[in-house]
Amino acid sequence: MAKLSWQHHSRGRRLVSTSYFILATLTLLFSWSCPVLGKKKLYIGALFPMSGGWPGGQACLPAAQMALDLVNKRTDILPDYELELIHYDSMCDPGEATKLLYDLLYTEPIKIVLMPGCSSVSTLVAEAARMWNLIVLSYGSSSPALSNRQRFPTFFRTHPSATLHNPTRVQLFQKWKWTKIATIQQTTEVFTSTLDDLEQRVKEAGIEISVRQSFLTDPAVAVKNLKRQDARIIVGLFYETEARNVFCEVYKEKLYGKKYVWFLIGWYADNWFKIKDPSINCTVEQMTEAVEGHVTTEIVMLNPETVRGASNLTSQEFLAQLMSKLGGKNPEETGGFQEAPLAYDAVWALALALNKTVGPLKAKGRRLEDFNYNNKDITAEIYRALNTSSFEGVSGHVVFDAQGSRMAWTLIEQLQGEQNKSHFMIYFPLKTVRYR
Repeated sequence: MAKLSWQHHSRGRRLVSTSYFILATLTLLFSWSCPVLGKKKLYIGALFPMSGGWPGGQACLPAAQMALDLVNKRTDILPDYELELIHYDSMCDPGEATKLLYDLLYTEPIKIVLMPGCSSVSTLVAEAARMWNLIVLSYGSSSPALSNRQRFPTFFRTHPSATLHNPTRVQLFQKWKWTKIATIQQTTEVFTSTLDDLEQRVKEAGIEISVRQSFLTDPAVAVKNLKRQDARIIVGLFYETEARNVFCEVYKEKLYGKKYVWFLIGWYADNWFKIKDPSINCTVEQMTEAVEGHVTTEIVMLNPETVRGASNLTSQEFLAQLMSKLGGKNPEETGGFQEAPLAYDAVWALALALNKTVGPLKAKGRRLEDFNYNNKDITAEIYRALNTSSFEGVSGHVVFDAQGSRMAWTLIEQLQGEQNKSHFMIYFPLKTVRYR
């Protein structure tokens, strides 16, 4: 009896063991099939410059990830899909970006869209993308050259072209009755293209450009020439770092005060002239004196209205969440902090556009997950959806023109008394709507 009892017990153990084996096998098979039965992943290939000339990825990457997290939690936007970001540091360098673009394109999984940052990298990516039938959506590219639809047929950007506000600038020149201006520019493609367009427009308006100066890295000679040729109204086009160099030289040459007007075209953080910069030998007090009264014309990158847009966040709530994600870093020392709303809204523009394509694709017997680099039909649907984008974002109303560039507000500011600024906003095309 003992033997029979042992055999029965052993058989029972074998039966239990077999049951566990079958259960484990079914569980494994089920887990393999989960991606098919559950949410399907769509991949975004992104380049965020964490270093280099414009380290915008430092704030733009966290902002994009914030948007992705919210999109993936929504049940009314792409409910059957999950968006995932595959990103690299382009260092804002076209050479580095070439290698990274190759990795993105020739390494699984397939990416459904590309998201580059700075203009020089976007130019490279957008020109190559047509060969892979890929849409390119940039969050930080301002080069006017990127508005060429023949050269960049699948390119969109949530950052407006730098020439978008030139008509507004010319109207300001006319309003202030300027008949003669001088220019000084940093010799990079974005400022060269912007100035070429501006020169044509001021010529048509009967305004003369009496002095033209440019510099690559050191503005000392160019500023001295402005002084020598008695320039009084000076339009400057340069990045923030170069602006500090320019105004340090402006202080040395005494090219400021009531006799002079500086009108700047570029992208500047608040108190940009107070940021510690080892490349200049001027004090904060000297810089503050030199920049007094200067005028800037910039795009509005943060919605001034307290509205809840597509993401259900106000712009101020977005900023609070971004600050938390940055872990207390100083915004003025974090690259891309100003442009972060544009990166956030770029992800939302993409998500809403992809969501809009699901119905039309289904009618054709296609799905987003069917996309590959030879599939022009799915690309065409995504293009149509992005082309008709219109929603409220944390950067303002998001809509693209015929060249795929963002339409946006112009913020015109004058520095008065160190920190106090008088400013008003104009929405393209040239309708004054708000004074502050």
